[in-house]
Parts: sequence; structure tokens; C-alpha cells
Amino acid sequence: MKYSENGKYRKYGQVFLKDRNMAMYEASLFDTSEGGEILEIGPGEGSLTKFLLQSGAHVTAVESDHRFVQYLEENFRDEVALGQLHLIKGDILKMDPMDVDAIFGNIPYSISSPILFSLGRFKFRKCILMVQAEFAKRMVAGKGTSDYSRLSVSTQLRYEARIERRVPRNCFSPVPEVDSAIVTLSPLNLHDESELKAVEEVVKMLFSHRRKKIGTIYKKAPQEIYEKRVEDLSPEEIFSFAASVVMP
Repeated sequence: MKYSENGKYRKYGQVFLKDRNMAMYEASLFDTSEGGEILEIGPGEGSLTKFLLQSGAHVTAVESDHRFVQYLEENFRDEVALGQLHLIKGDILKMDPMDVDAIFGNIPYSISSPILFSLGRFKFRKCILMVQAEFAKRMVAGKGTSDYSRLSVSTQLRYEARIERRVPRNCFSPVPEVDSAIVTLSPLNLHDESELKAVEEVVKMLFSHRRKKIGTIYKKAPQEIYEKRVEDLSPEEIFSFAASVVMP
């Protein structure tokens, strides 16, 4: 564990959003004017939680650090008493699946990938994440670009992904070395999660040899992609080929 600049503990390289307007903007990306069930990942000091609660939503906030759980219990005492805020001391990666209207999270940089890949266990209409800006660029990157990666494919097979706003580093405390970005994810529901999990090793293999032609890696690849590289294929093309390998 490390201390943050204001004396509170932090871990996983976590930083805390201090810009009130940015937190308000983030909360506005999902309409909760008529209530709704929200899952918040890692609320920390509650800068975003406050605006989610003000919108009328019922919030389940999952926080792994007991000190922040205690802090939130004290600062949102009324909302907890009324049942509008439910605090869970735990790890989102080990949490049982649940159905919600939306998921929010200002995600620690070092565990962004595990959290992103764990979202498939939950049912939701929209997910709003704040992640490192470079991570966000890879999430939305298109084929043929330098940022196109396994992360791009895994994200876009599951979600319509969009960068809503870049967030300057000075909006956080402690100030990180990089900027962040707010990304929205809307489920596509084109494939079962079990199918997507089944092709992951093939997708990983393809991107570990991204400069090689598909036919060099898999001799039985179809003629139409035999001379292409993985970065030349769309997420759906990659899924179709990977599925033919693991589920012939």
C-alpha cells in the first residue's frame, strides 16, 4: 500500500478523481432520472458516488479497501440508512454476477484488463469506465491501425465502445503521469460469453505473431485470409476464423 498526497492510502496505482465537473459529466452519461440500479466499481472517496446518488439511482458500490468503506459509511450515512447506497467490502473480480442498469468505475490502471474482461459475467445496459487514455485508444482501435490489438478485438466483439472525453491528469490526486479517458460500453449480445472465452487462446496466438501471415501460423486457414495478417482482419473476421479452429 502507498499513501496518496492527501494522506489516505491507495493501491494498484490508484488515483482519485478530484474534478467535480468531470465527475458530474461522467454521472450524466447514463440517464438515471427515474432511478435505476447502478453498480459502482471502486468508489474510493465517493466523488462519483455523490452524483450517482443525487440522480436518484440506487447504488451498489464495491470497494476492496476497508478504510474507504468506512469513509463512505460515514459520509453517506443517510443514503446507507435509506437503502439507496449499498456498500460491499470486496473484490469485483470475485463478486457474484448481478443484473443492473449500468456499471460505473474509475478503474485502477494496473488492473484495467482483468476488470474489463470480468464484465461479461454481469448483465447491464451500459458501462461507463474511466481508464488510462492509451488503454482507451486500444479498446476502440480499428483494424489496420497501430493501436489495434487483442484488447481491441475482445472489447469490440462484446461491446459498442466509444471514447466520450479525454480527462487531463491534473483532474486527479495524486497527479498521475498520464491522462485518462471516459469510455462507454454498450453490449452487442452477438455471441455467448462461453464462445468468446473459447476463442481467446487463438486470438492471443494470432496477435503474438501479428507480423506473420495467417497462413504461416495456421496452414489450414481459408484462402481469403491466408495471405493476410491479423491486423488486417475485423473483430468478426477474427472471431469466425478462431471459432473454426477451436470448434471445427
